[in-house]
Amino acid sequence: MAQILAVGRRLQTFRALRHRDYRWFWIGANAQALARGMQFLILGWLVLELTNSASRMGFMIFLYGLPTLGFVLFGGTFADRFDRRGLLMLTQASVALLMLGLALLDAAGLVALWHIYAAAFVLGTLQAINTPARLAIVRDLVDRDDLMNAVVLNSAVMNSGRILGPALAGAVIDLVGITPSLYVATAFFCVGTVTLLMVRRVPLQPREDRSNILSELWGGLRYCWSNPVTFTVIGIGLAFGFFAMPYAQLLPAFAKMVLDTGAGGAGLLMTGAGIGSLTGTVIMASLGNSSHKNRLLLACIFLFGVALFFLPWSNWFWITWAILFLVGMGSIVPMGTTVLQLSVPSEFQGRVMSVWYVSAALMFIGSYPMTLVAEHFSWIAAFSGGAAIYLTVALVLGVWRPTLRQLRV
Repeated sequence: MAQILAVGRRLQTFRALRHRDYRWFWIGANAQALARGMQFLILGWLVLELTNSASRMGFMIFLYGLPTLGFVLFGGTFADRFDRRGLLMLTQASVALLMLGLALLDAAGLVALWHIYAAAFVLGTLQAINTPARLAIVRDLVDRDDLMNAVVLNSAVMNSGRILGPALAGAVIDLVGITPSLYVATAFFCVGTVTLLMVRRVPLQPREDRSNILSELWGGLRYCWSNPVTFTVIGIGLAFGFFAMPYAQLLPAFAKMVLDTGAGGAGLLMTGAGIGSLTGTVIMASLGNSSHKNRLLLACIFLFGVALFFLPWSNWFWITWAILFLVGMGSIVPMGTTVLQLSVPSEFQGRVMSVWYVSAALMFIGSYPMTLVAEHFSWIAAFSGGAAIYLTVALVLGVWRPTLRQLRV
């Protein structure tokens, strides 16, 4: 028993939860992540039911990403200027109201394609403000020694949402329909908002009295361009977002049109990737404050790229599920976020995190061209081609250039 306890102390997987404010933030983040995990399967499946078109689903995802890409940099500036907790509460409450509106329209039989397109655009705008604040606030809630653990636990939350959210959404859709699934997602967004009331101490970031949003935005972009670490990690992240990660948004269409599954099967595939991501983040959390973060990041990069390359070659459901598990394990988000947060001064955190989140916005933008490639050529060309481009960029920035290889944070 003593040996088991000693191992537990060394792993310290949940160390960051000893901080009260972070603990409440983390609880609310679980509900919010579950709702987001449901959201994309619900909206995507709703478009597929209305149109039976992968490209129209891809266009819906593109509309979500368009304002995210346009406003996310300003979202980071807001996160550095204003109360981060207040921004999170406002945006999450607005998302809950929007999902409730879609549920009421669907219940009345009035929902149309343009409603979903408009909702996706507004959701993307809100997410552009929400995500930089969500990433930056973590540093405010823990001390430096617990930051890597807190970042990884935060990523684990998002991955748990990717596991449970699609599975829950798919099951509810198959059993009782899309409208109840929208009500359930709304309820989880509300829970995620209410728990933020328990987070008490989030300091405002210092700034010059005469600074303005545009000058602060330019300062953040200049820092990202001039700092070798941020340039390298964000450069790889941009390739990851545009060429590789769109696969995650297109899994419902891939499942329905290639593997011939229903909403439940599509949710199960998305769950496979989420379980892989959660497994990877738990392993990272158990490592504590590892001194080899650069090697962990490189390992994630190449595991993800190679697994994604082979994903569309399988027509068997469970082999596809297993490959998606490996794809999920290779997500670069936890280690990339950790490296940036440990390397970037506090006054630039929100802006750098917003630039980092551009990679996530590109995931939605890249979904539309990827569906066009899939429809006009093949899913192999779409997924494997994107993986090959991503791996090429990662080799140049992460291996050929010495910055990441020599990094110690």
